[in-house]
Amino acid sequence: MGKISFIIDVWIDLDMRAYMAVTAHWLQKAFLQHSEGLQSKLTLRSDLIGFVHIPGSHTGERLAEVFAFILDRIKLGNSKKVCFA
Repeated sequence: MGKISFIIDVWIDLDMRAYMAVTAHWLQKAFLQHSEGLQSKLTLRSDLIGFVHIPGSHTGERLAEVFAFILDRIKLGNSKKVCFA
């Protein structure tokens, strides 16, 4: 719990403009009241958190900057550790 996974997709349209889409995935815990008592349930949640045009080059450094921009925009940039694999 408390961890977020990201899927990043980058592509170029027919006019040679580059775009990045970032989807976040996490588990959400809910508690449900049953006749046997309180039970917890995990639900996989997903949201598109960013879709941006990438001006300029497509170097790894530039793509990392765009990803960091998206995380900063939703207030995740400095509050969480991000690990790339």
